[in-house]
Amino acid sequence: MKKSILSLIIFSVCLLLLPNTIGSARGIQANPVVMPVADETSFTFVQLREEELRMFGPFATETLLFGLPANWKLLEGAQLELNMTVAIQNSTTQAEAGSIYGGTLTVTINGIPVAVLPLNQSGAVTQVISIPLDVLRPLREDGRVELAFLLSSSQACLIDQKMDVVIHSSSRFTIPHEIVQPDTNLANFPRPLYQDSIFVDSARIVIPDQPTAAELQAAVTVAAGLQARSGNSMLIDVVSSSGLTPDNSADSHLIMVGNAGSLPALYQLLLPLGVNEGQFASAGESGVLQMISSPWSPDRVILVVSGNNDQATIKAAQALSTGVIRPNNVSNLALIDDVNDRVYINESSVDQTLGGLGYESATFEGRGENTETYQFYIPTGQTVTAEAYFEISISNSMLLNYSRSGLFIVLNDKPIGSIRLSDDTANKPNNRVRIAVPPSAVRPGLNFLDVTAVLEPLEECADPNQAGLFVTLWSDSRLYLPLGPAPVNTIDVPDLGGYPIPFVQVPELSQIAFVLQRDNFDSWRYAIQLAADLGATSDGVIFTPTVFYADDVPEAARSIYNLLVIGFPSKMKFMNEINDRLPAPFPADSDTAQESELQVVYQIDPQMPAGYLELLPSPWNPENLIITVLGNSPLGVSWAADALLDESARPKLIGNFAVVTDEQVISIDTRLFANENDPASLPAVVIPSDVIATDVASTPTGTRTSASALLPIALVVTVFLIFVVIGIALYTNRKSKLTPNKK
Repeated sequence: MKKSILSLIIFSVCLLLLPNTIGSARGIQANPVVMPVADETSFTFVQLREEELRMFGPFATETLLFGLPANWKLLEGAQLELNMTVAIQNSTTQAEAGSIYGGTLTVTINGIPVAVLPLNQSGAVTQVISIPLDVLRPLREDGRVELAFLLSSSQACLIDQKMDVVIHSSSRFTIPHEIVQPDTNLANFPRPLYQDSIFVDSARIVIPDQPTAAELQAAVTVAAGLQARSGNSMLIDVVSSSGLTPDNSADSHLIMVGNAGSLPALYQLLLPLGVNEGQFASAGESGVLQMISSPWSPDRVILVVSGNNDQATIKAAQALSTGVIRPNNVSNLALIDDVNDRVYINESSVDQTLGGLGYESATFEGRGENTETYQFYIPTGQTVTAEAYFEISISNSMLLNYSRSGLFIVLNDKPIGSIRLSDDTANKPNNRVRIAVPPSAVRPGLNFLDVTAVLEPLEECADPNQAGLFVTLWSDSRLYLPLGPAPVNTIDVPDLGGYPIPFVQVPELSQIAFVLQRDNFDSWRYAIQLAADLGATSDGVIFTPTVFYADDVPEAARSIYNLLVIGFPSKMKFMNEINDRLPAPFPADSDTAQESELQVVYQIDPQMPAGYLELLPSPWNPENLIITVLGNSPLGVSWAADALLDESARPKLIGNFAVVTDEQVISIDTRLFANENDPASLPAVVIPSDVIATDVASTPTGTRTSASALLPIALVVTVFLIFVVIGIALYTNRKSKLTPNKK
């Protein structure tokens, strides 16, 4: 025993003396997106994004929702395999008598019972339930299937018995089906590209081999709109026209973006409005949207976003980004004459009822917990004032156990209030209760307000199907959300970690310009991915970002936009204009940044890939920002872009300069000491308190605080005390061996 303790102490010392400089792994990889398979017959609860369901007796309910792909034609023979663990704890007398009866588990689909399973033994249980085809037809407006479990263990109310049932996530559905051609009606957009089903939806954007800046602008607009309309739920990949292969043409939906004469594949498609000699004959200056079934895969579609020239293609992309498409004389063709990019703000949206937001009155019935979710939108750049509130209008049953029943209001996963029910609220047909909406709980873009009702009867052993347990939430409940400005400028965004602010400050992305390297597919691809992420974050009603090539950035545009610059520094003319202002400039004709501002300057092989993120105020308008996404290789650029896309990596982006590799993010704020001899030149920037908690210290030698100066002394004292403890342990161990045992 003493030897074990001694070994443990020595092992602990070794661990303390190990260096802690290992960089953290990063979540997003630079590999191309692998599109998911969406025609499997069998799928588990894991694929439904569900964890284990646990229910305790005597009564409990659990519900889960899922969608089936729109291109499935269901066949007979569906089954549900439930993998469960049942635990029944009985009194000794009952166990000896052999009269164990746990209860039943009722399984319903869309409200229709499909099985009542007896639970009369403890241990692992597997049950296979046949599902009639009719019950899988969804009744909900959102098209999802509702699966519910009801545990009834009334025996526990009569004897000393406890019940615990766990339904494991390895449980699975088997649903035979045929694949049918999806509907190509543009009025249903974003379906069938986005179906909100059990499988992750995916799309591949096809761009010309040599796109114009306007064609790239159309592609980033499409990506932003698609992710905004799908709730950032899609996988989006990018391929050039010549990069289309039989495999990647068939494994995903395709979105072809570009002018009619720039996409040779259009000549292979049977379109409602065909291409002849590089033109849509009857389109003129109109934007063109078309959707057809893919000739390479019967369960996929091809969406064409095009026009006869740059401006027509941009109009088509902007129209698509709204998510609402009006077909022409056929359902899969739309022609866009003009796009008004003005955003109309309805002042009445400050004070709206749930009915005005499109929600009907909701009734929570039966024993257990049920939740209704409501969504509302807050424009980026604005926030609610302290007067904001949610006025909830309810009525309830008198058969409830008020001490165990109530309503709970949660905003964006943050509890903001609760309502206690009583005979007083039951005696009134309509009760109005105001719940304050804290500004700190509101976020820009889409907000989620959850109202959860927990209903319990007066008697613990009452039938869970007992009628009369209800709370009604009326549609005249009000959301009062007065808005105030939330100005953002460069002083408020001191770090790269503040991204995506200010790029989503205007939800329509109209103040963003991507500056891209010409003849560099990777820079185009990362711009499209960043635009998709920004669109999902800002959730504008329309998207109008801008794209320029780095050798053709108009003078008038430089002071208008926040800029995202992507590519190799030495290959972009625009970089010459800002290089001297960068936190870490690049030597002439070099793609490797000068890292002299880092606290430790290492000798690095210039052939080793590295990515660089740099932030600086625009020299043409200090109210705007420039972020560069650069690298000395394609892999380096991908690492830099991924660091912005990966929310888990952003907290490491402390300061205005970061070196990114596959294993590390090393960041620093050069503004703290770049001009230390000229205090007046230092920006008035407040650096977060966690700036010292990085892998690489961001405080220069000679300016460290007194606390950091004491660190070596503290380390020496700590090591000394550790060795004292080891010495005492060794001495005690030796003494015990020399002392004879007493009997």
